[in-house]
Amino acid sequence: MGRARMLKWAVLSLCGLLVSPVFAGAEDDAKAYYAQKTEQALKDLEFGTYDQKVLATYYMGALGKPMFVRPLGRALLSQLDDPAMRKASINDPYVKAHMAWALGEIEHKAAVPYLIKASEKVSAIIEEERKAVEAARQKRPATSHEFILEANEPGPFLAANEVPFGFSPDVYWSVADEFKHIPAPNPDSEDHRARLQGFNYVNVMQHILIALGKIASPDATDTVAKFLSHPYPAIRMEAALTLGKIGNLSALEALEKAFDQEKDPGVRARIAFSVFYNDHTRVKYYQEILTMLKDDNVRVRLEAARALRELALGESISPLYQAYRLEESNAVRQVINQAIHNAEIDNLFPPNPLIQTGPTRIWIHGRPQRPSE
Repeated sequence: MGRARMLKWAVLSLCGLLVSPVFAGAEDDAKAYYAQKTEQALKDLEFGTYDQKVLATYYMGALGKPMFVRPLGRALLSQLDDPAMRKASINDPYVKAHMAWALGEIEHKAAVPYLIKASEKVSAIIEEERKAVEAARQKRPATSHEFILEANEPGPFLAANEVPFGFSPDVYWSVADEFKHIPAPNPDSEDHRARLQGFNYVNVMQHILIALGKIASPDATDTVAKFLSHPYPAIRMEAALTLGKIGNLSALEALEKAFDQEKDPGVRARIAFSVFYNDHTRVKYYQEILTMLKDDNVRVRLEAARALRELALGESISPLYQAYRLEESNAVRQVINQAIHNAEIDNLFPPNPLIQTGPTRIWIHGRPQRPSE
């Protein structure tokens, strides 16, 4: 028996000697591969072409390593102050937005100063463009039929099959007037590929705010709160969600103050969600969302349905059923259906009444019958 055991250990030891170098070699190869890819991505981020910079941000955001925070932060801020260089494809808003996205994916607090500084610079660019459009409108002759539009919404409108153009004629393109004079876009041209993405600096600001929301650092509260009074609703909406994710007392106070002054119903829906998400005792905001679910504007109904989907409250099943039966928009119906599903889960697994109580914690057990089409 002793000899058999010794033979067994000898065989196992031999197998270990044969196998371990294989695994060690594979591990070394993997380390060498990622070291090479990382080195190349860092070079591309600083010196690469339009396509190389975008791919580098994908790589860095996917890995999510804090070592990429400083390179991405420097690249995001690079040449934002230079009006001439901002027109280059390597500094296109599409590229800058991806840099902000990658910083958000890393979710490290060290990225906050870069994002705050970038938000200030991008806000200045947006304001500069807005004033330029306003000045052009004032100089326009009273008899002129020329339309002068500003990029106050994130772009682009993506061309559907029924659009009779090879590329989208969206009026919100950051370089729409310049680019639309081109007879046809050239897919081999880096500049054309960048323009076809259609991003403007409102997109960049949105991604900066999204990244700050993912990191959720209280240090960004005061900066983000300033954008609750921005002239463009798209930026106010994103700022509201970011403050809701930060969720400290200062953020909630800023949201409540902005709610009383806000006129745009879509922004009001985002603010109401952000406040109620953090404090379920503030029932008036929940009631406001339920009211918006009946609004005539499809955009407002969509925002209300998204809010209820994220809140996932069992007590919202009844109003969601009613809204589902009345809804004409397929996009809104889909979101309402998801909200109903989340509310049903909340009913099946209700909170513990001993530690989670309040005026909104009303639930029933079981899965109610879904509404018929």
